Amino acid sequence: MSQTLEDLHIEWNAIQAEIDTVKAEYNRLRNKRSNFHVTVLLSSDSSSESLATLKQQAQDEAQHWSLNLQQLDQEIQATRIKLRQVRAKLAVKQAQIYRFQAQKNWIELTKNYDRINQLANHLEEEIIKFYETAANFEPVSEEWLPQHPHLLELEVTSIPYIKTEEKKFKIISKPINFNLE
Repeated sequence: MSQTLEDLHIEWNAIQAEIDTVKAEYNRLRNKRSNFHVTVLLSSDSSSESLATLKQQAQDEAQHWSLNLQQLDQEIQATRIKLRQVRAKLAVKQAQIYRFQAQKNWIELTKNYDRINQLANHLEEEIIKFYETAANFEPVSEEWLPQHPHLLELEVTSIPYIKTEEKKFKIISKPINFNLE
């Protein structure tokens, strides 16, 4: 297996070029088969010798045509098989590229995973402090006094948080615990 992503891409491009070459060969063979034709000769002489010669030439041409067509069909089939094999090789190389990229990205994601969750926990603490400050009114139980103002309206009660699940990271919504009773 190649050592770098650049090497993998070079190999991938070489395989892709091979696919293009095989496709071109396949298309050339299909075109050749589509344009295959038989020449029919007609004689102005209707003698029995001339007709026998013409009949023999037609049989020889038909036999030659049949053999050429079979050979062409075999070449087309072989080219189809080769195209499938090269495409399979390309799929394997693409999987190697994905695996390489995933391994590289996993390291970067892991570095940020803890940092983001630490920031999320800190954000949760700050939001709770903010909430407590906004709700810090000690109401007097006199009905004739005005209601205390509502300085904060909660529309969002969760924060983004990251967890790992089945070899992947998942961003979830973690509810903020306001201890509302």
